[in-house]
Amino acid sequence: MTPVLMACICIVILAIVVLVLWLKVSGMEQLPQPQNQPQVILTLPPTETPVPTEAPTAEPVVEEATPEPTEAPAEELTFGGLAMTYEYLPVIHSGPSDSRRVAITVDDCFQLENMKTIASLAYQKGGRLTFFPIGENIVKPGMADILKTLVANGFEIENHTYGHERIFRMEHAEMASQIWNNTYALAHALGVYYHPHFFRFMGGDGEYDQRSHDYLKQLGYVGVADWSISGSDATQEMLMNALKPGAIFLFHTTDRDTEMLKWFIPYCVEQGYELVTMNTLLGYPENEMTDISTLPAGVPAPREYTVEYITQKPGDYSWSVVLIQRRLVELGYLTDTNGKACDGVYGNGTAEAVRRFQGDNGLLMTGEADPDTQKKLLEG
Repeated sequence: MTPVLMACICIVILAIVVLVLWLKVSGMEQLPQPQNQPQVILTLPPTETPVPTEAPTAEPVVEEATPEPTEAPAEELTFGGLAMTYEYLPVIHSGPSDSRRVAITVDDCFQLENMKTIASLAYQKGGRLTFFPIGENIVKPGMADILKTLVANGFEIENHTYGHERIFRMEHAEMASQIWNNTYALAHALGVYYHPHFFRFMGGDGEYDQRSHDYLKQLGYVGVADWSISGSDATQEMLMNALKPGAIFLFHTTDRDTEMLKWFIPYCVEQGYELVTMNTLLGYPENEMTDISTLPAGVPAPREYTVEYITQKPGDYSWSVVLIQRRLVELGYLTDTNGKACDGVYGNGTAEAVRRFQGDNGLLMTGEADPDTQKKLLEG
């Protein structure tokens, strides 16, 4: 074999080795690791019970309701310094303004690569974010490793329904499944029972719905997560003006939002703000993690609760509006020709039907379903 031929063969072999090495390192972008720390492995600390291999399903069987005491406790409770009543949880639009801390929250999480990019950038800047993935995205291939890495690195995961549905208009079992199945999917992705503290309604619709609040309270949630400003709908100037102590920012994993966050995350840090999770911003402890064997096997059935009549008006979204609309249809004040009149949205048609009912029953014709109107309409 001539020297020239041997040299050519060596060059070809070297090129193949370089190509293989390049392909191996050009895969999934990892979260950066702290200096002088071992590389974070995509698993949580070991648990006594191995991670189940069976994937969660969208519709676990609903358990039978557990009898509740006939008299519900009415005392005020406190958690993390934030007061709450028996029925309603606090709807949180912002946090304390006494320190330069803000929370960036990321919803839906359809785009896994963008999700990793956003988390990696925040980590590099010393920040921690709160993610609100929908359950259908939690069960996507590859998501479990991402979620394990996030939790291991101090990020926070919260609940945004299983199927991105407007739960305020659903029947009881459907509403419960949409809330619970997100937690069920997350537990099987992480291999531990991870207890969320916050719930975010789709688009914020129905976030003052009494029935949903009571079920969330039953499951141990401490607040409904709203936001100060949606970065998904904002310009850079709007975000700069909204950057204030305690602000809560809403983003998604779209390409547009990812590009915006590539600018906004460094900008926040440059302005002297610390990027923290919802729990840290509001003074709550981290979300608890218990052995997955403590996870209920089925969807916990909603308990009985005492309906509190609160004025429903145009622009409201709630199960109470569904009940008002159904009764108006029964009495002939509201026409339901397409089967969509009882959608839980208090629109002009519902307001006009309420106004006519009020006129026929000696009530002030406001078009708003105040407590007196609801009692007369629903109780006869």
